[in-house]
Amino acid sequence: MIMNNNKKRIVALISVAIVSILGNSCTPEDITSTERGGIYGYVTDFQTGDAVENANVSLRHDGHGGEATQTGLDGMYEFRDLEDGNYSITVSKAEYTDLVDPYVIQVKNGKRMRRDVQIKKLPATIRIVDANGHDMSTLDFGAETSIVTKTLYIFNNGTISVDCHAEYRCDWIESVSTPSDNITPGQTIPISVTIKRQRLAKGQNSTILAFVTPNGSSELTVLASSATGNPPEVQLSQVNNVTATTAQCEGQIVNTHGGSITDCGFCYSAYHTPSLNDEVVRLGPNSGTFNHTILNLEHNTAYHIRAFAVSNLGTGYSAERIISTMSCIPICGATTIENIDPSAVMGYSEVTNGNGCSIIDKGLCWSANHTPTIHDNTASSGFGEGTIINMLYPLQPNTTYRVRSYATNEYTTTYGPEMTFTTISGIPTVTTASASFTEYYYSDYILTGGNVTDVLGTSIGIKGVCYGFNPNPDLSSSFQHTEDDFGSGPFTSYIPMPSRSGYLYIRAYATSPFGTGYGNQVTIYIP
Repeated sequence: MIMNNNKKRIVALISVAIVSILGNSCTPEDITSTERGGIYGYVTDFQTGDAVENANVSLRHDGHGGEATQTGLDGMYEFRDLEDGNYSITVSKAEYTDLVDPYVIQVKNGKRMRRDVQIKKLPATIRIVDANGHDMSTLDFGAETSIVTKTLYIFNNGTISVDCHAEYRCDWIESVSTPSDNITPGQTIPISVTIKRQRLAKGQNSTILAFVTPNGSSELTVLASSATGNPPEVQLSQVNNVTATTAQCEGQIVNTHGGSITDCGFCYSAYHTPSLNDEVVRLGPNSGTFNHTILNLEHNTAYHIRAFAVSNLGTGYSAERIISTMSCIPICGATTIENIDPSAVMGYSEVTNGNGCSIIDKGLCWSANHTPTIHDNTASSGFGEGTIINMLYPLQPNTTYRVRSYATNEYTTTYGPEMTFTTISGIPTVTTASASFTEYYYSDYILTGGNVTDVLGTSIGIKGVCYGFNPNPDLSSSFQHTEDDFGSGPFTSYIPMPSRSGYLYIRAYATSPFGTGYGNQVTIYIP
């Protein structure tokens, strides 16, 4: 009896607790949001559209000033926890015009409002002036040959510091000095302009010189005159591949100075600075780059070499270079490749002795990736000059190789011209015969087959057909196949009649040591 009373009391307490909990719960209508609104947006450059970082953004509420913030790297600003009302923003940053945005942003019901704005950079703030502060539009060097440097001045007429650099497209302006630091407001900086008179064409020469800042630029015209003009300006660009008897030279006409080129080339001497009175290679008229390999030089000899160019205004020479020809250089011939197959080829070349020095090794070297040397794959034909005959192996099928001959004496190793060859794939060429129904040994079969038309220098292992109810059958486990014959030529295949209906896909195949070749795909419908 006591037990029953206790149970009743427990049940009653639980019931009261449940009613209490349900009675204190809230419906959605009873919940009032306390979240307040906000304003955010992006500040960008009016001209470029790029984000403007570290811009100062101030907020005005109903006509009164309020809080402020700065934009981030992406140009974004944000104000949070704003009470309902009408707002506007102002934006300022150095180098930009202040923006007082007239747009009214209404914040209500806790919404987050967006306002993007663009700000404009201040106009150009520099002037080009003379020593007396007067604006300059030209800088005239005149015709006096001794005047090669003049000075102008850059004046910062703005309210902020600016970075400034010079821009010009002219080969006769040799240099323009530039400020090492920003130019502060009201500051005047001297600028030296130097020209190279030997690059002037005959008569008046002019070009534009601009001084550029992030906010704009100012420019003036540079003038210089030449009464007679100058001979061509020429450079000896390169001297390469110097051997015991040859040197490969490259020259370039840098500036004709208005003259008409009638001849160019190279002059050289073993004794002094060369001119057209010494050994000369004449290449005729040209307007740009010219090349020539000087032949018949003496081995182990120092030579002075200059490029030259001749015009109606005179003869111009480059600076000279001094080279030394090599001694005892073996001469390697070109390489011929024959009997190309998937894994080996036969190579031939010739080596002649270099100035009486003994050749201690000769042969062929090859690589699939770069110009070969004796540190790559080699096949030696022994010592002494003469014919090189070597088999190059092992090679990979269907791969392009570079090969050249080499010869080594006690001083150096020289190489012949590089050539390339490509090994064949070794994959046989196969065609598939059409498919038809037939009876074979009193059973229904599908008659097909194929033909191996090209073995590509390799042997054929097995040939037959692959088949299945999915396209492009092959020798994988997903398909069935026959093994009918070996070697090249045609063959016949009998496929047992499948037990299911649908399109049966068939391809002939042939295997070789280098892979499997497949023929064209044929189909036949199994009813």
